[in-house]
Amino acid sequence: MVRCGNDQRRANNVSPRRPDAMTSRTPVAREDAAILPTFANCLLLRASHAIDQGEENTLSPLSPFPTKQVHDVLQKSAADIYVTSAGRDWTSIFASMQREYPFNEMFGAVSSCLMVIPRGIVVTDVTYKLQGRTVTRHIPHRGLFFLPAGSACEVDLRNVLDTIHIYLPPGLFSEQNFGARVAPSDFAPILGERDAVLEHLGAAIAEIMQEDAPRPSLLVDIIAHAIAARLFAVNSDPKHTHTPSHRRLGQKQIERLRDFVSANLTSDITLASMAAVCGLNNEEFMRAFKATAGISPYQYVLALRIARARDLLCDPSWTLPDIAAECGFSHQQHLTSTFRRFTGRTPAAYRRGA
Repeated sequence: MVRCGNDQRRANNVSPRRPDAMTSRTPVAREDAAILPTFANCLLLRASHAIDQGEENTLSPLSPFPTKQVHDVLQKSAADIYVTSAGRDWTSIFASMQREYPFNEMFGAVSSCLMVIPRGIVVTDVTYKLQGRTVTRHIPHRGLFFLPAGSACEVDLRNVLDTIHIYLPPGLFSEQNFGARVAPSDFAPILGERDAVLEHLGAAIAEIMQEDAPRPSLLVDIIAHAIAARLFAVNSDPKHTHTPSHRRLGQKQIERLRDFVSANLTSDITLASMAAVCGLNNEEFMRAFKATAGISPYQYVLALRIARARDLLCDPSWTLPDIAAECGFSHQQHLTSTFRRFTGRTPAAYRRGA
């Protein structure tokens, strides 16, 4: 993986951060997507040399969006950017895939809409500050963050997270394409809720970015217009809401549950014990947990076991059998198979990279 050089970090007042046990810089999943030229990995830092911030919306093949159409949060937070759409003949979106580390940064108002989709089975806590209110959410599996054009939002990310960022330029929402219904600046933000249509469209962009053979830009244009159409739909039709149909767990319940699971990773954690921590019966807990996290309680426990294993793998004094026992796996092979399923790498490969 290639990161921006020290001179570029200094120019943007970004101090390099030393990886530690909580923020290991080892990429997950597809390694072929993690190797890219320095130029591609640092293009966003050099956006000031791109198209002037006027009414121009067309992108040249080797230029990202104009400075006022994208944020610089990924650079400020020293995220590891695996791959971007820079260098492709894409004019309808700008996208990047990266691993983000805990940060508290302001997403300033820009002229593009931003959609962020978490990748992999993971749940995390995020606090948003926008439009005069503060919202803390336990983000479910693939819970979306959508920031409308012209809106600013302060984001406090608590955990390491692999994401895809998709910027949608103002020209995509033109009256010529969709008619005058709702301006993108009037769209409602999405703070951690799920939308199956947007999830699948975003996943399609991620797959195209990871393919070795370039796809026609027309395919990306079609997906981008489908994303725009979906955003118009959820903001125009009262039937489309992001209000969960089932009761969700409260923040205090979530915190108690996470503390309980983290303290008992070496034990056999039962559904009944998790439900009891939340003051619910098994059936109520199952419905509320699924509505809150988007994954099953079993997957949630596995995700915390893997997070603990990642931390211990950064300490060479821990052997793999000891890590397996400490994280609640029945044996080393159980740890290896589960770790590979979650991260795309074996524990040994992860340790070598760390």
